[in-house]
Amino acid sequence: MFIFPVAHISRSFLLIAAMVALTVPAMAQQSGRADTTGTPVGLKAVTVAGNAYQKQDDVIDIKKIAQPVTVITKQTIALMGSRRLDEVMREQTGMSLVSDLGSGNRSVGLQMQGFGSEYIMILINGQPMAGRFNGNFDLSRISVSDIERIEIIKGASSSLYGCEALGGVVNIITRQVVTQAQGSASLQYGSFNSVDAILEGETPFANHKGSAYLSGNFYKTDGFNVNTQYLKQGQTGPPYNSLNLQGRLNYKLNDVHTLQLSGRYAGRNSLMQRSYGTQQFDDQLDEKDLNAGLSLNSKLNSGTRLLTRYYLTRNATDQEVTFQQTGTALQTNRFVQSIHRLELQASHDFIGTGVSLTGGAGGDYQLMTNRAEGGQHDMYNYFGYVQANYKKGSKYDLILGARYDGNNVYGGKLNGTFGAGYQPAKWVKLKLSVGQGFKSPTYAQLYQVFTNVMQGYTVIGANVFAEKAEEMRKAGMIQSLWPLAAQVGELQPETSTSFNLGVTFMPVKALEVNVNGFYNNIKNQLFNQQVGIMSNSQQLYTFFNVERAYTTGLESVAKWMPLTGLSFSAGYQYLIAKDRGVEDSIKAGAGKYATVRADGGVRNASVSDYYNLPNRSRHSANFQVFYEYQPWGLGVSLRGNYRGKYGFMDMDNNGFIDPYDVYVEGYFMGYVSVQKKLFNKRMTLQLSVDNVFDYTDYLMPAQPGRMVMGGVSWQFSKKTDKLYF
Repeated sequence: MFIFPVAHISRSFLLIAAMVALTVPAMAQQSGRADTTGTPVGLKAVTVAGNAYQKQDDVIDIKKIAQPVTVITKQTIALMGSRRLDEVMREQTGMSLVSDLGSGNRSVGLQMQGFGSEYIMILINGQPMAGRFNGNFDLSRISVSDIERIEIIKGASSSLYGCEALGGVVNIITRQVVTQAQGSASLQYGSFNSVDAILEGETPFANHKGSAYLSGNFYKTDGFNVNTQYLKQGQTGPPYNSLNLQGRLNYKLNDVHTLQLSGRYAGRNSLMQRSYGTQQFDDQLDEKDLNAGLSLNSKLNSGTRLLTRYYLTRNATDQEVTFQQTGTALQTNRFVQSIHRLELQASHDFIGTGVSLTGGAGGDYQLMTNRAEGGQHDMYNYFGYVQANYKKGSKYDLILGARYDGNNVYGGKLNGTFGAGYQPAKWVKLKLSVGQGFKSPTYAQLYQVFTNVMQGYTVIGANVFAEKAEEMRKAGMIQSLWPLAAQVGELQPETSTSFNLGVTFMPVKALEVNVNGFYNNIKNQLFNQQVGIMSNSQQLYTFFNVERAYTTGLESVAKWMPLTGLSFSAGYQYLIAKDRGVEDSIKAGAGKYATVRADGGVRNASVSDYYNLPNRSRHSANFQVFYEYQPWGLGVSLRGNYRGKYGFMDMDNNGFIDPYDVYVEGYFMGYVSVQKKLFNKRMTLQLSVDNVFDYTDYLMPAQPGRMVMGGVSWQFSKKTDKLYF
């Protein structure tokens, strides 16, 4: 044991700086700290029922949100043995992950209530993150090492969080409150030569007027191949290494105002070499993320809180695919997206009345640069919102909110939110919410020109389709354009109205059962459709609006804590996600969706032929068992996920998934994690096994087989006037 005297605060700063400088060989693991509000942390995902989860750099309290909310604590993440954000989200009820084949299987997108990844806002401390590839936000690029908790809101939440939140919100809350000098370091190693190393440090300073937190994470993996039948050389899951650095600085100016500075940098590099037996090619991808925020948090008298904040996020993606033998470039994607955002938030509690208000206003400037083609496009957004909450005793609560969103291209739209709760008895509570969402087309859907080298198809943004298609036709790259290409026009914003009706049963203190029905009515949903054939005989796509679509289903979660430290939970979702235009065409027996290419020829389609939108399972389920025995410092988790079959590819090109198309069959994944604390809980040993039964499918190229990871972490903290290592 090494002992370092700590006589001055400056030494603490030096210590933290040194720790971050040594990030690459550093290590990871979680400390099991208490929740930042002092709320006891649970061992599982919990539905918020009582205490508010306040945040330093966001005045929005999720307890005051009308839509269904789930919180995943740091302690739960630690017991799961998870390392990346996608590993946490894949085990939550009603959520599914989908690989993005277009980005070389690197991008892992999230589905929620049947909405795709492009309809789910990914926030870090309440601010949007940039960097989507084909609409997918890759959750695997986010380390969970510095996550304090994850807040999940299901359903249209635009009234508080803005456009893009038609499907819901995932808000990542990083380390917020620092009370003493401490740190941790850990290292995990396992299958596919994977290494996960983290170093964290934090300290208060200036007599606790200020605090600093820094962390670094390094992750690498050699990748894997689950398609050995066709992919003779290379990987379906790419090898990569990534580096994440995150920091926060708080300083209390006086009894009212606190200044906060936060920053995050993440870089990921991968080189994938592939060969299907003909030619070999290299696929190089470099990504860089930057998030930075400066805010002034003001707590005024009489329950008023103000937050003024500026935020910058920047994502740069460079991808190049070349033939190994000739060095000829097959595909180049170089994009930079930046968002500058200024916002004022306010909240006020009318003490003694049960009424509280939350509101805000602001705007952002978004810029996207296509460095490969030299193009640049920008967009201005502006917004204002207000929400009122009223709570009468423990029986009734009402929520009413509205938000106006606008931009310089599509104008503005006012959306509303209504919520109500009624608890007639201690053992039962009813909850209803109705929310609206509004989403403008993305830059990619408007302007991006993208070619998938693996499949050979090309996608052109709708707003530049005529210009780019003509350029490609003159260059001899297009074989033919179909009549549908002449109908490509200006894209319209998507809107959604979301209904959620839920009931919570608490027959005994240790048992809680939630049942929630949802219906999302979507207008002008965007989708891509083939409009021609390239000279290489592959498809040419662009984007259209679907006039009407919907997702509906039922979601149920049961939690039981029979003993201290022991918890069980199980969840199930039934989902229907369909395009009404397809259904109407089938029912009418006319139109482009009226037939299917069955065995032996083409026949008329029936309603039962239409399964779901692609990548949507009708049935999914999960279970989790967590056990912590404090006297032994022992923690165990057993988890499992079932995902029912889902449509993968429309083979007959009739525009919907029918029985003659390609499906991914239903499958089950099991997970085990064990951790043991030693030396007065300073050392933690951990072993985790993901995909215990080694299930793989070549149609799920980003899903590895069995993955075993083991490691050790060490917690060091200030004790009296010394730091113990």
